Amino acid sequence: MTWEDPLTAHCSGFRTMQDNLSYSIAAQDIRGTIPEDLKGRFFRIGPARNELAGKPFGHWFDGDGAVSSFRVEDGQVHYRSSFVKTPKYLDETAAQRVLYRSFGHNAPGGFFKNLHMPANCANTSIVYHGGKLLSLFEGGRPWRLDLETLETIGEEDFDGVLRTRDTYSAHGKIHPRTGDYINFGMAAGITGPQMNLFRVSPSGRMVKRGKVKVDRMAFCHDNAMTENYLVVMVMPVSFKSPLNVILARDTIDQNMDYQPELGMKVYVVSLDDFSLVRTFEVDPFAFAHCSNCWEENGELFVDVLQLNDEQGEQGKAQFRDIFHQPFPASGKMQRYRFNMINGSVQPEALPNELPCEFPQWDWRKTGTKSRIIYTAAICQNETPGFYNALQRIDLENGSVKVFDSGAGRYVSEPIFVPRTPDSPESQGYLLTAVYDASTELSELVILDAETLSEPIATVPLKNHIPHGFHGGWSSL
Repeated sequence: MTWEDPLTAHCSGFRTMQDNLSYSIAAQDIRGTIPEDLKGRFFRIGPARNELAGKPFGHWFDGDGAVSSFRVEDGQVHYRSSFVKTPKYLDETAAQRVLYRSFGHNAPGGFFKNLHMPANCANTSIVYHGGKLLSLFEGGRPWRLDLETLETIGEEDFDGVLRTRDTYSAHGKIHPRTGDYINFGMAAGITGPQMNLFRVSPSGRMVKRGKVKVDRMAFCHDNAMTENYLVVMVMPVSFKSPLNVILARDTIDQNMDYQPELGMKVYVVSLDDFSLVRTFEVDPFAFAHCSNCWEENGELFVDVLQLNDEQGEQGKAQFRDIFHQPFPASGKMQRYRFNMINGSVQPEALPNELPCEFPQWDWRKTGTKSRIIYTAAICQNETPGFYNALQRIDLENGSVKVFDSGAGRYVSEPIFVPRTPDSPESQGYLLTAVYDASTELSELVILDAETLSEPIATVPLKNHIPHGFHGGWSSL
């Protein structure tokens, strides 16, 4: 196929998704064979309505969230989709116009219509824990969905422990040993900026909350977790003029800026009692996502997807009109070693072959030393304007393997699923949703996580899944 513009061939993948789909994919339509030992649900979430009445929202972060679920069992696949029925989604659907402030646009009406935080779009990440399927948007509380039907149950407050104005990060972590779900949220406390901390038990009850003071209210998207610590790297992305945001002169996006002169701190918090154990200072950098993290010989090893200043500025600019432009944010994997004894910090470059984002690993290894990182990436095929490849980085031998999804085909964040609960690391499957711009439809692609060679199975859908953010897996 000849692309009118090879760098923007992906842009059709931002159009609005169909709601409330439910169907099975016939075995004869599946290319390859679904592994018999692959049993569970693969989830995708992201902004799936990026415009209203023909007018684009102000930012990729503003789109209304929708969930896709692939139930994989006995070599068969059933697909479902549903928008999260937040007040923003319902009210703006009924009105067919913007009513709420979001990250990249203000509500019409000036100051009095914008005296609130951005509307909860429920569009960023998804987790199944403690019997609850939660869509996460760090500007507010999670929204709970029915695991089977994806119907919206309502905002989740954990029996009132999560308060109305609490924020709850899109990147909590499940501790493999305890089964607890650990999360955080930035807040403007009475005595100054703080980081609220939350522990949810394996039964789904919030059993502890705490707080740690921080230097400033900053954009803080992800964290890392070891066996004993939560590690939060607070980069210097914060408001230039909060008053202009309050007065609705600026959108939040317009007012947030990377300010390296402010410095960058890393907060190490005890998982036991949520006390601050140590603070490190590092040379400032921009990032969105961490990979795995662990402790060894008195040091913390944190692997992070780092953007240089140029990549950070480019990514920020592109996100404002990602619906029509190429080159989303992408960087390279970097390791930081934090010495808990003497306070030293040592950065180390990790093997990289392609610009990448959305790092993933074997979740069974969370908090302990792991060997493999998987990422979405951008390779130089015929259509290199968006994430079109997957990358497998072996931290032990330095090798990098790449899966090129093909011209006009764009991947999502890869999710690793082990073959069995006891399989060695990397022996399993890599799942990704692929958007094909030539058909304007999506597929579930299943790869051998060790080789990243030709797909084991490709499951075609009757619809497309818009380019989104994160995914998940829950075994049956």
